[in-house]
Amino acid sequence: MKKMNLIDIAVVVLIIALGFALYLKFGVYDHTKTEAAMSKIEYSIKIYNVRNYTADAFQVGDTVYDSQTKLAIGKIMNIETESAKTVKETTNGKAVTAENPNRYDVLLTIETDGMETEKAYFADRSVELKVGSEKQIETLYVKTNGTIFSIDVL
Repeated sequence: MKKMNLIDIAVVVLIIALGFALYLKFGVYDHTKTEAAMSKIEYSIKIYNVRNYTADAFQVGDTVYDSQTKLAIGKIMNIETESAKTVKETTNGKAVTAENPNRYDVLLTIETDGMETEKAYFADRSVELKVGSEKQIETLYVKTNGTIFSIDVL
């Protein structure tokens, strides 16, 4: 009869630990399971300090994609544009907020089919949406960065 040495025991323990980790990842704690209920999610993304041609490139009805995954994360439902603000120092050393000429802040309201879990919202079951997080988005005509401003389940 063959005796088990330390290496054999380590390999068996490693295989058991790996199997348990896979079970936890894809079995118990998979937040993107298909059984999760889908609902309409409306969220807004604020895009700061862009030129007018970038602001004008957004159109209501355009599909928005996550630049990293290339997955569709909703359709633009509303667009609000305002002059961009910047902090400038005056000659006496005070900091004041002033309009930044030829620059705009854009607020996109986007609607998507998604899901809500205890800890997060997901567009297309896999792209996490979190208020305050930076998101690189693109449409057919523009690619830019924005900050998720708000999220509501409809």
